[in-house]
Amino acid sequence: MLVPVLLVLAQAVAPSPSPPLSGTQRDVVVIGQRAQRELAACLARRCPPAQEVEASLQASVEQFADGRYDDAQRTLQRAIRRNRAFAATMPGPVSSLYATLATVAEHNGDTRLWKNAARSDVEVLRTHLGSGDPATLTEELQLADDMIGLRMPGVADGLYRKVERLGIAGGHRAIAVGAVFRRAWLALARDRPGEAERLIGDAVALADAGADAGAGTGADRDGIARLRDILLARIAVRRGDGGAVDALAARLRQSAARTPALLFAPPVEDINPVPSPSDRGNNDPVRFADIGYWIRPDGRTVGVEVLRTSGLGPWETGILRQVGQRRYVPLDVAAGDPGLYRIDRFTVRDTYGSVPGSRIAQRRGPMTVHVVDLTATDAMSVALRQRIAGPHQAGAAASVASPGASGSRVTD
Repeated sequence: MLVPVLLVLAQAVAPSPSPPLSGTQRDVVVIGQRAQRELAACLARRCPPAQEVEASLQASVEQFADGRYDDAQRTLQRAIRRNRAFAATMPGPVSSLYATLATVAEHNGDTRLWKNAARSDVEVLRTHLGSGDPATLTEELQLADDMIGLRMPGVADGLYRKVERLGIAGGHRAIAVGAVFRRAWLALARDRPGEAERLIGDAVALADAGADAGAGTGADRDGIARLRDILLARIAVRRGDGGAVDALAARLRQSAARTPALLFAPPVEDINPVPSPSDRGNNDPVRFADIGYWIRPDGRTVGVEVLRTSGLGPWETGILRQVGQRRYVPLDVAAGDPGLYRIDRFTVRDTYGSVPGSRIAQRRGPMTVHVVDLTATDAMSVALRQRIAGPHQAGAAASVASPGASGSRVTD
């Protein structure tokens, strides 16, 4: 099983004003249907395509947050059918529909739709912006990340190489650096620490060459150094150095205004039962839970609790343990600051597939864990609004983010 890998769907941050008073106190997460009503009103008055796409995205996010994954898929698929003809004039919004559909399909276990939507997201931008456009390259990185989640690491590595090559050729060196760093994370996930170390050196050299040439990298040298150090610490942990994370945490600090950078997290324990020859399709709905936790100024997590659940069953204990054992880069905050509050959506599901004697797709196979940040009430809206506001602005934002960080879609 691959280690947790960052899939860069940035989330808005909405810190809670104070830490929980006791371990028994629970926040109540209320999900309404405002966005769905606004979408219905938009369609009724035949609003312009750009408004309709935004309304459809918000409605699908609302449905997703409420655990209605099938409804979210249908909302997005209908919006795509209505608006794909406008891709030439608004490639960013149309690609956003596909990108969001890929996220929903991943959590819903529809791997074919996940793969096709991720590819269509990139194809829209390739066709209408060009293969070398920074927005296209950024989504190519996302596509490669999705291929990791789909257990296609060789395809992912090839896409990273392509982004590296096109990024350098087009002068988008920050994106190229991000591609090389991702290749390093992937090499480590495939238990190739020597290759990972070599690629870390390549990424740093590429960033330094760009800075020396005055081209810039889209990320400061401190940020590049932090990514390097985090990766090297993980390699050290893999080789048995249990103190590597503590040593790195003692040296690093980050602004609390930035998305928390993850230093270490164990995988969620795989508790799938051993399959038997009589096993057939499992049509139980997906299981999900919203897990709240505090990131203290020292980078450790506390107050981990289930805020809402549809029933994770025996998976719950391992998920709570995984969040409780995470280590983030310590926060640069004033004394007495409680830190940052986060809410992650954990989905546990198997995939759709055919079973002997039936043509109807059913849930089958091992259960896997998928995570997305729901800290903001309008989860996923930052990434979506960036795409809708202008695809040319998307290039550097996620260019050097690295597998294993938090605040994003993650697959175990």
